[in-house]
Amino acid sequence: MKRASLAAMIADASTKFFLDNDESDTHDRLSVNLTQEETEWISSGSFRIVLGVPSESALRSLTNRAELAGIQCYPVTRSTDDMQEFCCVAIGPDDSETIDEITKNLSLL
Repeated sequence: MKRASLAAMIADASTKFFLDNDESDTHDRLSVNLTQEETEWISSGSFRIVLGVPSESALRSLTNRAELAGIQCYPVTRSTDDMQEFCCVAIGPDDSETIDEITKNLSLL
């Protein structure tokens, strides 16, 4: 995958938390009800890291483990010639210890 495509998908994943939770009825503003943890995450700088996985199946497995642990996941797909490819996921926000337990074996990208 080209670096520019990867960067665009990571940016998409980063904004999906807000877009997928938008409760507004207009297209000119967002309205997102935040939990206490989400408010703390945003007010502390919205910390993000980018990790690599070796394959789409590993990405699906990571997402499943995170969802089973009760962590919100925001997948990003892209259309190829004849199918949808699962290529990126935003995990969280949640406390770093909970996310680290799921991602501890991954390396920075």
